[in-house]
Amino acid sequence: MQTCDSTAENNTYPKTTTIRKTPPPIPPHPSKEQMETSKKRQEARSTKGKSSSYPPMFYTQATNATASILKIKEVFPALPNKKILEIHDVAFPKPDNKGRRIQHTMKSPSRKQAIVPTSNNIKDTIMGEANTHIFQINILLKSIKSTTQAEFIRPYPGGVSINMNNVPNTSDLNTIERYLKSINGAGNNEVLAPRLPQSKSYLKITGIPYIQPNGNKLTGDDITTTMKQLELFESVNLAAKPRVIKAFPKSDMAIIWFDIWDSQNSSKAKLLINYSFNFGRYIATIRATNMNPGVPQCHNCWKWGHSTFSCHAHGSRCQKCNGPHKLEHHRDLAWCCKANLKLNPPRLETAKGEPCPHSFKCVNCKGEHMADDNKCLFWKHRFNREWHLKKAQEARETRANSTRLAIGGTKI
Repeated sequence: MQTCDSTAENNTYPKTTTIRKTPPPIPPHPSKEQMETSKKRQEARSTKGKSSSYPPMFYTQATNATASILKIKEVFPALPNKKILEIHDVAFPKPDNKGRRIQHTMKSPSRKQAIVPTSNNIKDTIMGEANTHIFQINILLKSIKSTTQAEFIRPYPGGVSINMNNVPNTSDLNTIERYLKSINGAGNNEVLAPRLPQSKSYLKITGIPYIQPNGNKLTGDDITTTMKQLELFESVNLAAKPRVIKAFPKSDMAIIWFDIWDSQNSSKAKLLINYSFNFGRYIATIRATNMNPGVPQCHNCWKWGHSTFSCHAHGSRCQKCNGPHKLEHHRDLAWCCKANLKLNPPRLETAKGEPCPHSFKCVNCKGEHMADDNKCLFWKHRFNREWHLKKAQEARETRANSTRLAIGGTKI
């Protein structure tokens, strides 16, 4: 009994309550080594149990890989397993499962602008008094309580572009349209409805012979006429005239390249890709092609390789004589039409009211035409970026050699 009592007494713990009058001490901050160790443990737990980053292999592929590894082991029995696996990876590389994706749609520029198609006469009228038109447009936009304001107007191919501080909505575009149509000389046919910038999709047509049954060569007008007759192209707007080339230099088949205005998600191009239609007695097929907007030509210095808005020239150049003036001022500012009696023979002044009769060499190819002429060799290679890069490198080397010769050095 005494033993049991003593055991019970020993197993009984007194119940005590401790009241802390001060706050608990602040735990010590972990050291840098402890934090790195904890981070490694968390990464190990997160990656544990996950599948490998390599793509899954089928049974046949795994069997072939094992057989090839065993053959390498038989040839090099002394090599460690790690070296054998490295040799196997070099001899039998893993196939790339990522297919080649065609980028056939080019993203549109900033949507904070309104593009207004106009005739050339109205375009000149708008640009001649751009400040007045911007002021009047902003007054009308404020009258409809719009937060969008026009900033400036610039020329655009086939019209003008009005840059805004926000993306214009439908009411803003309608207000701009009503004002531009109220300009003297502007009518419904002179000014079309403004629109926001659109993306451009690049497509091609195959399966059509280059020589037609009547003996004539296929032209872009033939393709445009056929497109207008098909219901498939009713909602499609061409961005440019279709271009026809031979599939190969000695081939009798043609490839037709055409660009369409599209949305950024290629909604219209998706309806056309892989669609076939009749072109006479032939079956033509529409295919997607990689976007190739071509090499841009600057309309400021008339050089190729950069756009007008990224040009670093201090002023505009004339595409006729490459002088420091615009083409419309060539007759008044160019030296060729002014008299110079000191020359031998003396040069007489061109009569007023007559166009400049003189010819100059192209600033790019040195041909007998203006810099923006489609006869230029640079224009004919506008879709060949490698050709333009080669010409740019040759021009840099020519300038470097002329500089070395000027300072008494030698050519490269």
